[in-house]
Amino acid sequence: MTGSRVGRFRVWMSACWTGGLMTRRRLPLLLLVLAVLLAGGWWWQRERPDPAVMHVFPGVRGPAKASKIVEPPRTRIAQFDRGGPHRLAILVTDPQSGWLGLVRGFRAHGVPITVTQDPAKALTHKVVLVYPIVSGRVLSAEQLRALAQHVRDGGTVLAFNLAGGGLGELFGVGEGTEASSRLRLRWTRTTGEPESDEIVVSSTGEAKVSSVGYAPGTADVAARFDDGSVAAACRRVGGQACVLGVDLGSLAQRAMNGRAEALARRYVNGYEPSLDSLFRWVRDLYVAGEPMPWLVSTAPAGREVSILFTHDVDYGPSVHNALAYADALKARGVRGTFFVQTKYMRDYNDKVFFDDAAVADVKGLLARGQEVGSHTVAHSREFERMDLGSGRERYPRYRPFVETDTKVRDATILGELRVSKFLLDRLAGADVVSFRPGRLAYPFTLPQALNASGYRYSSSITANTVLTHLPFQLTDGRADGALQPVFEFPVAVEDEEAPPLLQRLDAADALVARVARDRGVATVLIHPNVVGDKLAFETALADRWKGRAWMGSTQAFGDWWTARDALDLDVEPRGAGWLLTARAPKGAADVEVVLPKAAKGSTTLRLPPGGRATVAIP
Repeated sequence: MTGSRVGRFRVWMSACWTGGLMTRRRLPLLLLVLAVLLAGGWWWQRERPDPAVMHVFPGVRGPAKASKIVEPPRTRIAQFDRGGPHRLAILVTDPQSGWLGLVRGFRAHGVPITVTQDPAKALTHKVVLVYPIVSGRVLSAEQLRALAQHVRDGGTVLAFNLAGGGLGELFGVGEGTEASSRLRLRWTRTTGEPESDEIVVSSTGEAKVSSVGYAPGTADVAARFDDGSVAAACRRVGGQACVLGVDLGSLAQRAMNGRAEALARRYVNGYEPSLDSLFRWVRDLYVAGEPMPWLVSTAPAGREVSILFTHDVDYGPSVHNALAYADALKARGVRGTFFVQTKYMRDYNDKVFFDDAAVADVKGLLARGQEVGSHTVAHSREFERMDLGSGRERYPRYRPFVETDTKVRDATILGELRVSKFLLDRLAGADVVSFRPGRLAYPFTLPQALNASGYRYSSSITANTVLTHLPFQLTDGRADGALQPVFEFPVAVEDEEAPPLLQRLDAADALVARVARDRGVATVLIHPNVVGDKLAFETALADRWKGRAWMGSTQAFGDWWTARDALDLDVEPRGAGWLLTARAPKGAADVEVVLPKAAKGSTTLRLPPGGRATVAIP
């Protein structure tokens, strides 16, 4: 209670005594009144923000609607058991395996797939992957004979673990030995690039991935493990019988789930094609073995690569500096992403900088056509260890306070997501759908928390860590079971390594060029704490790739990518040629369908949401 309230209460108590009102009968009532007043004073002091610690936006409270975490159903094989026979077939012989990693990887690479547990259906396709194991324990003798006959009849069969069934002679390899101690795979056809010629396939801890090394035989060897055993090989017998000793599904799951950090050869700013090169090797088997293969390009039509210019606004001067970056991008017709920290609490990290002036600057970013995303409230390294939260966290009662580099109180994951998005939307007029955590701290519950809080796109981990330069769909709990409707855009280039960013322009340009060879995505992370060299780097990189690269924001590319991911395509014979059918639930804007064996080579789809099209392929 304030001093004036205490004084009035004392006068009233004195009157009660002198007037003879203080009786035993009324004592409980007076005690209750006293308790209520004390509780009210405590609540008022607790709820009243300290202006020396917190910036308050008068009349602003929210978000009103709670965020509810809904556990999604487990993703089922049946969801992908569709499509015509000219797709790549994945025959799953163990539903508890990492088959979902194959789905995520092939969809990212634009390879059409049908996933089934029915061997007869799989063998209606020309190219069949049998995952994870081929043996008499999971396939009958008749089914094993059918696989062998499929190869003799001109089909392609790829086995990951050839554990039995008497097919060793057909595949042209000797006995396989299973182990998790093999760390590297080296391709026999080298390029002269160390990162491409030798890739990582296992490490320690959660990054330990089992592999099967085969004894050499009559098959042509495509790759060997670091112990000299055969890692990948094919034998031609009518068609092709191939083996790949890497558990590609498991490797993809661990990498994309951010559970294989020990695999990374460096943290960021380097080319890391380990996962991509394995998927591309299988993709090429599909293209070679299918009469009319098709692939969905990973870059918009007419572009070699996609560059996402993103900025982490997490320091006082950065808020206003961001306008200079926005002006430079706008002058080049480019829309970037500015992940803004809504720092309204003064704590160990920094003073308050999300205030009325910052809101005006954020509005300025939007007025310049830029995307505004969330960069949390607290920007704490402990974000990955915070409690998930209740989903009812609201401003101004949500007051996360960073005490040290490793300690934060009154903070939750949902609070960081909900409140930052609310303030940017409510005060600046943004429509936040993209998120990046401070310090790239990555909690296991982030995918479901993002979905529950209204986000669609994340940029929370580096490309080197996930072993791919392509976006991919996240899973619940960063685990194997269920897909979440949120996509990750990993960081390829960032500004905190030495030497200063402008001195690394040529190195960054070379990295983008290597990513461009396979039409990948290069996400650039810049802190606009200064304007000079970093801004010069960004403009120079944009100018070097003008006309060749698609350049834009996380949201813009994310919308294109998710629409691409939702496409349903098939080909079928029609007269002397073929017919491509396309269904676009989310539309298709400049999506190129590559047709490696067609005379034209490709076709470009431009369809509205819900649109359909048929394209004749001569």
